[in-house]
Amino acid sequence: MPYDPMKAFNRKLAAQFLTSWRSCAETADLDQIAGAKTTLGEGGTPVDLRCQINARYGRFLYVLVRMFQPSRVIEIGMANGISSAYIAKAQNTYERTQNAHTIIDPFQSSQWHNAGKALLKRLELDHNVKVVEDYSLRAIPEMEKRGEKFDFAFIDGNHCLDYTLSDLVLTDRVLHVGGLIVLDDSTDFGVKPAVKYIDKHRHNLKRIKFDISIGHFIREVTNRRRRLTVYQKSSEDERGADGI
Repeated sequence: MPYDPMKAFNRKLAAQFLTSWRSCAETADLDQIAGAKTTLGEGGTPVDLRCQINARYGRFLYVLVRMFQPSRVIEIGMANGISSAYIAKAQNTYERTQNAHTIIDPFQSSQWHNAGKALLKRLELDHNVKVVEDYSLRAIPEMEKRGEKFDFAFIDGNHCLDYTLSDLVLTDRVLHVGGLIVLDDSTDFGVKPAVKYIDKHRHNLKRIKFDISIGHFIREVTNRRRRLTVYQKSSEDERGADGI
């Protein structure tokens, strides 16, 4: 069956999204977990909660996934599993398919004591989830060779510029046209210039702005308040070696 592209993220949908985000009351359990200081790893090992997405932007992910209902999700970076839980909770409202949510994290067991996997299991949100303990620059090309495609991507991996660009380029190659890419920590040292590069040079990835131009300028430039950046893929990248 040919792929049915997801809806175009126009201004009307952006307004609907913002309304739903502000009024979201379906994630109270996850909001409480996101605000805690510790979580539990495999076997009950205490693990400090750090580097996780906060409740406000967890609800952002939840509402976005609920609204667009992607069949297959790819997530880069799991850590303690907070963002994974928000995504999985949303996806479980409409999709119950094994491997519908693929998460790549080379350090899930070695550094995080499987805290992310343990959290999803405790919350009974692990049905759709497949965790790949490898680096994204190795794992995603293998997925591409197998013909795997995704409709939604959340990138929260290595924040160095080169690794962020690598994650963006590789994710684009396995993303359906119409799919969404959400990039976390957009003002961080390596992520910020990656966003500027994608905005300028990757014309097949359309940046989604959730407010009018002056509001966008005040929020991002003046107040420097931007945690997540969202792109929608409008076409395949067909540039040649000369960049044209």
